[in-house]
Amino acid sequence: MKIILGSKNKSKREAIEIAFDTLNISDYEVLSVDVSSHVGSKPLNGETLIGAHNRNQEVLKYCLKNNIYYDLLISIEGGYEQVEDYYFIVTYASIIDKEGCEFIGKSQGLQITKNMFEWVKSERSLNKVIEEILESNDNKKGNGISGYLTDGYYYRSIFDSSSIISAYEVMKNYKKFYEKLERKIKSKSKND
Repeated sequence: MKIILGSKNKSKREAIEIAFDTLNISDYEVLSVDVSSHVGSKPLNGETLIGAHNRNQEVLKYCLKNNIYYDLLISIEGGYEQVEDYYFIVTYASIIDKEGCEFIGKSQGLQITKNMFEWVKSERSLNKVIEEILESNDNKKGNGISGYLTDGYYYRSIFDSSSIISAYEVMKNYKKFYEKLERKIKSKSKND
């Protein structure tokens, strides 16, 4: 299986490897291309999903323009989300299959404080603060914010992998289960 990843970020490639290992898929190769998400570097709320979608649309254009064969296009976007008075780090993944259908997955989310969310909302970096604490300059590429906050348990690529698994499972089961459920809902709606 040939996968084109919409990023050259090492942790995003590792997220695919972790996801596919979890899904017991071993026969694949990943080609990384650098594309824009067309959202800010610290996406908030719906911008995170839009960023994953935009990246994959850019990868699709790149593949079509350069006549590159693929089985799957995968793009990942991490960001921040507010739900009522709760704040989270989240990741969305977009998978586009060779028929051009898009499937979206979301990570489980990790709670952060209101102060952390407001810090990011004001266009400042949590990673920079973490790197000052750690006296290191590579937290973003390694552990990530989720890794720091969970003492290495949910390091970035592990955290991101759950969004890929979610999108892949939707893709894999869409025709078998999603469409069957949709038909049943429609038939039941007609009878109501």
